Amino acid sequence: MSLNRHLPAARVQPELELVGLTTKPGHLDRIDREALTRKFGLRHFADRLTEPWFRDGVDAAVIGTPPDTHYELTMLCLGMGKHVLVEKPLAGTVDETRRMIEAARAEGLALGVVHNFQFARAPSRALALYRAGRLGELRALVGFQSSNRRRRLPVWYRELPLGLFTDESPHLLYLMLAFLTDATPRCIDVGPPIAQSDNTPTHVLAQFESKEGIPAVLNMFFTGAISEWHLAILGSERTAVVDLFRDLLVELPNDRGHESLDVLRTSLRALGGHATGFATSGARHVTGRMDYGNAEVFRRFTAAAIAGCGMPGIEAEAGQAVVRMMEHVNEAARGRHRQE
Repeated sequence: MSLNRHLPAARVQPELELVGLTTKPGHLDRIDREALTRKFGLRHFADRLTEPWFRDGVDAAVIGTPPDTHYELTMLCLGMGKHVLVEKPLAGTVDETRRMIEAARAEGLALGVVHNFQFARAPSRALALYRAGRLGELRALVGFQSSNRRRRLPVWYRELPLGLFTDESPHLLYLMLAFLTDATPRCIDVGPPIAQSDNTPTHVLAQFESKEGIPAVLNMFFTGAISEWHLAILGSERTAVVDLFRDLLVELPNDRGHESLDVLRTSLRALGGHATGFATSGARHVTGRMDYGNAEVFRRFTAAAIAGCGMPGIEAEAGQAVVRMMEHVNEAARGRHRQE
């Protein structure tokens, strides 16, 4: 993420100057430093955060390390007076996020989290449709994920509390919270671990609900043959379906009596919307303009660090809300293990 998403997103911010990169001991030899210097202007490389160039010459740090290191590294950087932008999830527990927020406030520093997909083209269009009333009254949210573990994955995910769920669920959770800010848990079912060496559960089925009774259902399966991430926003007049990987939106009208012509119209709209979105996203991918909202994350973080602006959608409190939802799932998993 640091090399393929964060650095490119930071490079296009005119107010930012990329200075250096740190990684854990042993990783520096695997990095093409000359190429990174040519591409991003990085001048320094290190395996610790105590180097003078970082301690004395850097205003902000971006943390793209595994989730179980976020708290310690963030507190270290905040203690050195750095603004901090952290990959999702913000931390491992709500208590850790509280300490991070308090430390940032005490020092007057910006603390943000990379909740990027909400700024990608398709999700942002879906949010705009909802806020403009185009979907009608919100009736439900459905987040769906199928994961094929044969795809390229970080080597460290198996050791996280719930494995791949911990690393990937924040995306669907913060998108749900963008529509239902007050969603709280109703019922949660967590499957057994996939293997002794992998803490990832077979599945997570979780239902959240707003104060008005609007449900948000999260369905995640980690033993699938394909990898797909989707979010469906069900309105009284229209339904919007977001394909996160392809960054495309399919908007479907009310199918009225579900007669033959209504079904045909829905099918044609679905096929046409998918084909158009796929072509547009494909062109952006080929031309290197598919950034899944990361540039907007860095723009907001930069404005907060320089001018003290707010960071709607990526403020630490938004990260804390996601971690709180994840803690409910963790507790449900612990309850299952106790029963077994």
